[in-house]
Amino acid sequence: MWVRPTAIAACIAIVLSLGLSGAAAQAPAPVRGGTLTLSYPPGIPHLDTNAVSQTLITEVISNIYERLYERDHTGRVRPLLVQQETVSPDGLTVTWRLHPNIRFHDGSPFNAAAVKWNFDRKISRRQIQYGLLPFRSIEVVDDLTVRVTLTRQAPNLQAILSLGNLAMYSPTFTQRVGDDGIRLQASGTGPFMVEEFRPNQLVRLKRNPNYWRPGLPYLDEIVYRVADDINTRATMLAAGDVDIAREISYPDAARFKTTRGIRVLEAVGSRQYCIYINTRRPLMNDVRVRQALNYAVDKENIIRTVLLGNGKPATAWLFGPAVNGYTNAGGYPYNPERARQLLDEAGWRTGPGGVRFKDGQPLRPIYITRKGSAPGDFEIAELVQGMLRAVGVDVQLVVVDSATLLARLNAPGGPQIEYDLLNLANNTFTGDAEYIMLGFYRAADFPPNGFNYSHYSNPQVERLIEDSLRARNLAGRNSIYYSQIIKQVVQDAPGILLFDIVMQAPMKDTVQGVYLDPAYNMWPVKYAWKERR
Repeated sequence: MWVRPTAIAACIAIVLSLGLSGAAAQAPAPVRGGTLTLSYPPGIPHLDTNAVSQTLITEVISNIYERLYERDHTGRVRPLLVQQETVSPDGLTVTWRLHPNIRFHDGSPFNAAAVKWNFDRKISRRQIQYGLLPFRSIEVVDDLTVRVTLTRQAPNLQAILSLGNLAMYSPTFTQRVGDDGIRLQASGTGPFMVEEFRPNQLVRLKRNPNYWRPGLPYLDEIVYRVADDINTRATMLAAGDVDIAREISYPDAARFKTTRGIRVLEAVGSRQYCIYINTRRPLMNDVRVRQALNYAVDKENIIRTVLLGNGKPATAWLFGPAVNGYTNAGGYPYNPERARQLLDEAGWRTGPGGVRFKDGQPLRPIYITRKGSAPGDFEIAELVQGMLRAVGVDVQLVVVDSATLLARLNAPGGPQIEYDLLNLANNTFTGDAEYIMLGFYRAADFPPNGFNYSHYSNPQVERLIEDSLRARNLAGRNSIYYSQIIKQVVQDAPGILLFDIVMQAPMKDTVQGVYLDPAYNMWPVKYAWKERR
């Protein structure tokens, strides 16, 4: 047996240049007390984080629930509820020793039985991303020791266990309130407890007086105030009504950089703006058409005009340089002439009004976007619509609010909304490329089982993914990713590659201790504090 260093698992030794101006490490001594208030976009319809995989819910819930592992301000995975991890020589047995004397908010003990119950519940219910857990069996060794036997070697296991939807719920509380109750109430081991929750309106959290980590948290209260309009969220910060504004426009973020009393944290994360192409739709099932759409979009122009320079053209589908396992697959340079040539080859000829037709049918895809949920989402969609129109693609732009769109995309039985193109931002929540391979690149991951909104499937790619799961180490696994899978997926063009972006968080300059979780692209505030001036 050998003990894996608790500092960081080898699988996530990722180079993450955070560039955190005013980061916690440079802050003066923390001050206790006070309320931290955030203006927040819609996207908190419930508190059942294990049932979904959404950044906004995870960001709020990370104050309440905890996982076995989490990312720190350097972007590295660190043990949280685990005190020590031991791995067998063959890599197929992992043993966790838990921290002692931890209790859930309802007073029940956090122990090995609670860990087993949570994982058993996740797997038996087939909740989102349960398939990432390579568990053959879970055993309670003693009150504070859990042993898991794996189906395969998993050098990225700690990264998987940092997922927000693998939070530890109180078994006693969850069984008492039931499935409906857990959506509106919560009992975790975290530094804050739910005081008030109004779905998509308000979350008020109060300090956990019995938190197991001595001296934490610093704040008395955290309040999330939901504002639908992206401009309203910025206005609330400018007026001093909130301490932090989340998901505001790039122009507002640029303005705040020169506003007295406000600073803007910036860091490289895993977020990629992309456009899913529904490959099963008749208009989009020809790879030449999908490649043409990629060549038709001027990514540099959008980065300059909408993102104000805060991004780089994406070269791999759905994940970027901050993710372990990434390789530059080349992407698609802006080449409208090549786009027109491919559309001609696919049989789409220019007709009345410059619109392309084939067999009497216009090339008129339905393009769904949100407006104000993420910085620049609608503006990007409008520019893409114009760029595609320039090569004869008559895009029909449809705006759907975020809560409705996500619910319909992930509905039981599959998406309950029609689209050819889908404007979204994607995050690699484990910071490791396997998350994408096992959630977005296979037929098994069509919604609601995963997030393959492109309905993309290539048997060759799926065989290679299976081969990668048998690799004994990350180097062997990544060589399959680099040399074969990633480049093939880009060639198959299941989406329009847009750009990897720099994350921003404007806040009052009295706020300290906030940092970026670069995998989730969220800004944890559970250990934040406020200077008194």
